[in-house]
Amino acid sequence: MKILPLHKNIYNCCSYSSKPEPKPEKDTELVIPGRIKLPYVTSAVYLYNPSFKGDYFENNYTKKIKNKKYQGLGLMEKNEIGEAEWYDFNKVGWKFLSREPLDWTKATPKEFYVFLQANALAEAYETTWVKRFNYTNRKKALATSHAIDSRKVKEPPSNAQRRDLYTDKSFSTNLDALLDTKHHKSLDVPITDDKGNLILNAVVFDTETTGTNTNDTTKPLDKIIQIGAIQIKNGKVVENSGYSRLINPEMHIPEAASKVHGIYDADLNDAPTMEQVLKPFVNNYLNKKNGIIVAYNSQFDITMLNNAIKEHNSYSADHLKPKRYFKVLDPFLLVQRIHPYVGASKKLSNQYRYLFAKNMENAHDAFADVKGTVDVLKYSLYYLSDHRKDKTKPLTLREVLLFQNGFEVPNIDIPLDAQGCNANVNFRTSYRPVSISVDNYHDGYKLTAQAIEDLRPIIGDLNVKKLKNEVQDEDIGLKLPSGYRINPPENQQKSGAKGVQDAFYVMKKNFLKVLGFANIDGYKDKTKEEICEIIAQKAKHYICKDSIDLWMKNPNPEDIKEGNDLPVFEISKRVMLEK
Repeated sequence: MKILPLHKNIYNCCSYSSKPEPKPEKDTELVIPGRIKLPYVTSAVYLYNPSFKGDYFENNYTKKIKNKKYQGLGLMEKNEIGEAEWYDFNKVGWKFLSREPLDWTKATPKEFYVFLQANALAEAYETTWVKRFNYTNRKKALATSHAIDSRKVKEPPSNAQRRDLYTDKSFSTNLDALLDTKHHKSLDVPITDDKGNLILNAVVFDTETTGTNTNDTTKPLDKIIQIGAIQIKNGKVVENSGYSRLINPEMHIPEAASKVHGIYDADLNDAPTMEQVLKPFVNNYLNKKNGIIVAYNSQFDITMLNNAIKEHNSYSADHLKPKRYFKVLDPFLLVQRIHPYVGASKKLSNQYRYLFAKNMENAHDAFADVKGTVDVLKYSLYYLSDHRKDKTKPLTLREVLLFQNGFEVPNIDIPLDAQGCNANVNFRTSYRPVSISVDNYHDGYKLTAQAIEDLRPIIGDLNVKKLKNEVQDEDIGLKLPSGYRINPPENQQKSGAKGVQDAFYVMKKNFLKVLGFANIDGYKDKTKEEICEIIAQKAKHYICKDSIDLWMKNPNPEDIKEGNDLPVFEISKRVMLEK
């Protein structure tokens, strides 16, 4: 179908439905309150926008949820004729939405999908991933491409490393082992009973580390500083089996890593070393009796564990066996195979928000991450169990592992695409550009002439001149408070005739980079960094009561038949009510 040009304001609200507005029988005018009038075209080719179709979701979902502050109707402001129209982005964001988690004892599907809409708005607002990694320039979301579609996970890096227990993490090697039905008989056990209940035995574990270097031996390898684990017996979490241990890595923890997990050198002074922890954990906890190992993004955690085992074996006669990658259940991979387009980020905490409409408490604490991993694992296994072609046959551990490694399992009714992901869903329907009416939408940084003048008493005359690119030779003699230095004009990088004034930057880091080029100085009792932060706050640019085009996740369940990738409400509810 030919697509006619369409003014972006004609659709003035956030909508996702696959149901277009009906075409009039004769030529008429489309009238939107407070908007322009455009004629309908009533020939064989008529007004049509494949990515934005009416206000069906908004009218039938969003506006029906009236008892929330940060989702549903609570997100919207009224226009001049009293109709809810503008999405107030002063209320959009996960820090707000996390205050209104879904009550799964009372939750309805409509409440669930409206929560997902608010989460999708937060995701699009708080990250550039959605804008950058959409179907117009990628086949898959970024994390999925790295974890599933990259060459290094499909085949060994080299023949010399093939089947090397420490370095070969490829799906091809995993499949070789899993397709050999004469071996590893322990993998043929059922993990669901005839009613679809889980009967899995497993140990779920997670690590926090000094960093992410697992294999670059040109610099020190990073080490484990915390292990968290819990056991699952017969499909149920054994509450008194929790394991959480801090470990002294005998090396400095970089500040960047500490900011992620909140563990600092001083916290580990009295903690045991890995040599004291490793053997009892591997032999007594990660053993066959307790079942298969489960880890979210297992390549990282298993590699970290195997590095510790390799180091132990290098100086101890009591060798420990490294863990085999094909014998690890990984919800990180499973959820990407099943839901490649649910959330642009596949971090555990971000996936948790979409699957369960609530915050994962204490993310980046190893034990908290373990409990979140259990929930995502259960969701994935229930989903696969529901997709058995023959419901009289239980789902086996080998079948799940084969699916996890990109193999189409005969008894699992989920076709896989070229990247090894669920072929029943597609990127184009799952993430869409929508026209949405917004208020208080922060879209970037722009420092106007008036804003610079407002800043003069706070940042000083010289910094004002630098922002405007008006520093003269005589300004070198300006006296600043003790300890501050004036950079001469020849060392300044000019950003145009007006300097920083009126230049627009989407990302804060780019705006601050330009301030660095302008050589902004400290002033009075404030450091250079504090002055730059003050300028950045003043430069924040907002779109108020206007329409914008925004890439975001499609929350409309009625588009599932067209390939919209959404969590299954009933499975999410089942997992949450079992907690």
